[in-house]
Amino acid sequence: MRRKIVPIIVTAHAAVAIPVLSVAAASADDQTANPQAGASIVRVERVKAPARRVVHRHFRPWRRPSGHQVQTAIHAEARRWHIPAAALSMRVACESHYRWWASNGQFVGVLQFGASAFARGLHTIRDHRIRFVTKRVRTVHDARIFHYADGRIARKRGRPRRQTTVYIYTGRLPRHPSTADTWTQLRIGAQAIRGISAVHSSEWSCGT
Repeated sequence: MRRKIVPIIVTAHAAVAIPVLSVAAASADDQTANPQAGASIVRVERVKAPARRVVHRHFRPWRRPSGHQVQTAIHAEARRWHIPAAALSMRVACESHYRWWASNGQFVGVLQFGASAFARGLHTIRDHRIRFVTKRVRTVHDARIFHYADGRIARKRGRPRRQTTVYIYTGRLPRHPSTADTWTQLRIGAQAIRGISAVHSSEWSCGT
């Protein structure tokens, strides 16, 4: 009888002891893995994402612009020299279909300049600075910053918001541009339409 009872008692004690040890070990592991578990929150900061953000970037004019980039330059020059963007855009479309590599004998580039006309326009170009602005809308999130009693700080994502990011690009035209340089041609063309260039608007076969 005793031989049967003893192993049953020992087994029961072992069964009780095992889970107690396991819980203690698990608790220690949790504290090691998450040191903030035992620290209370002292303060919570709520940071609201701004509705508008401005980013300044340096810009170097494209040497081989796409059609979309040519349109970007057209609108930038139209705003710079106070002319209708459509007037310059229609002339570029007629002369080259927005292709920087277009050529017709001695006439090259998006506005089909000859060497003599380009030199005259470059002589009266006045300003080599470039500036244009683009805008993009994206989703950002507010932030919640938790300060714990032990000195630790945790940052968590809050509610989403729409943010308008304004990119301001600034740069300069090449100091010694080639005859086919796209942005320089567009500047001379815009100034010709405005009437402040040595190149006259009537020199193009495509009218505005």
